[in-house]
Amino acid sequence: MKQKALGIALFIVLVGGLVVGVLWVLKPTFFKNKLTKTSDASNVSETIRMGGDDYYGYFFLTAQETRSQLAAQGMQVNYVDDGGNYADRLKKFADDEYDAIVLPVKEYLQHGKAHGYPGVITMGIAESRGADGLTVLTNRVPSATVKALNNPNLKFVYTDASPSEFLVDFTVADFGLNQLRASSHWRVPVGSCKEVFERLKRGEGDVFVLWEPYLSEALRLPNVQYVWGSDKAAGYIIDVVVFRRDYVDKKHEQVLNFLKAYFRSLDTYESDQGRLIQEVEENLSSRGFDKSIAPSIVKKIDWFDLRENLEQQFAIPATPGAPARDGIVNTIIACRNAMIRMGRIQSDPLPEGNPLFIINSSFLKELASTGVAPVSVGGSQITEFLPLTDGQWKQLQEVGSLRLEQITFQRGTNYLDDFGKTKVDELAQLLANNYPGYRILVRGHTAPGDDESDNLRLSTERAEVVKQRLIAVHAINENRVYASGVGSSMPPPSDPTIPPRERMMRLARVEFVLLEKDFPL
Repeated sequence: MKQKALGIALFIVLVGGLVVGVLWVLKPTFFKNKLTKTSDASNVSETIRMGGDDYYGYFFLTAQETRSQLAAQGMQVNYVDDGGNYADRLKKFADDEYDAIVLPVKEYLQHGKAHGYPGVITMGIAESRGADGLTVLTNRVPSATVKALNNPNLKFVYTDASPSEFLVDFTVADFGLNQLRASSHWRVPVGSCKEVFERLKRGEGDVFVLWEPYLSEALRLPNVQYVWGSDKAAGYIIDVVVFRRDYVDKKHEQVLNFLKAYFRSLDTYESDQGRLIQEVEENLSSRGFDKSIAPSIVKKIDWFDLRENLEQQFAIPATPGAPARDGIVNTIIACRNAMIRMGRIQSDPLPEGNPLFIINSSFLKELASTGVAPVSVGGSQITEFLPLTDGQWKQLQEVGSLRLEQITFQRGTNYLDDFGKTKVDELAQLLANNYPGYRILVRGHTAPGDDESDNLRLSTERAEVVKQRLIAVHAINENRVYASGVGSSMPPPSDPTIPPRERMMRLARVEFVLLEKDFPL
């Protein structure tokens, strides 16, 4: 028995040594696959080197079905997670360490300029619809509203140079939170979303900007409330795939096959939500998060299938007569405008201000021409606005007032002058592209005068003129807009960034107030 046991022991030692030896030989490959995600194809003839991070909007780039679809094409993606370091991602992209990168449009606009924009946007990935959000400690902030955030004594903790920072920026810019614009002491940029979450748990700050899965984890804590996020706006936090210009020129078929494989995979998951949830649960568990938040995360991301890319993002009709929108172009313009208003950039960073300089829609057009565009089941829907009575309009909850612009009229009249028309048109684009789900109260104001009844009449007429321009020129649903005049009874709040003389000139104004779509039942 002892000899037999000794023989077994020697056998185990020999086998164990052989296994260790094999693992040692394979050590580089083993650790590489821990750091990056690749397909399982044994007949791979093309590897796309792609830089990104672990944001769930990019989930399908490395999902099991995508790897299988790519393997069938003799391809794989070597996806490198850089932890959200966009500046480094762009540098490596420019240095030809990556063939493609995935990132938000705003980050490419900002970080791509230093490298001459070495790549072109070939497809839209997804839009955050609540996967990024501002949360507050309820014992620090009096009310969970956008207006309550306009306080420079609050401390905003967010991830530096990230979509979280941009979420703060465009909220401050669009809603004219001028108390915040007047200083920067309220900003507390940190290195990662995990650090934001840890500071939230320790109570080190007042407002905390998070993305998933940290956002869902935060909202399960006591005294934490959601205030505002990417579900409240549209057309800002859009993620895209950018391929190098030389790769696009030299490897046309590979880019086309990548897009085909990706969209086929996406269709598979759209038709089998259970499989999608299961894989997200597995991913969450592997990262130490509670897998029960998987359904919530999936609902907060709008992934673009092929038809949505064609018709909503790149203005390519998938079928004759179908409506089409330039979503990506609108996003580029909206991000550029927000960055300029917040002083992140001084002027348009694109050559001649042309968004098409960083877009290549030829691959999507080719897919459309082959008739492979599927019929979407979900996707973005046009918001329906039912007519309301005056009483119902007064019951709608106010979200916030858009930034104050000088909408000017011919002196003493209700006729818009040219400058006033331009400002109305600019705000109309914001309402149509970035805040499409809200009703709009157009509120007219005048400077103090001798006859307040005349002030009330003039302010009402001016509000009605602006409303009619929104409807007639910009095709905004008439049920979405309500005009009201208040004369000189509601002077604007004090703004330390505006000189007293200019402040007096702004007493006569037209204000755009966003209201929730439905009145309380």
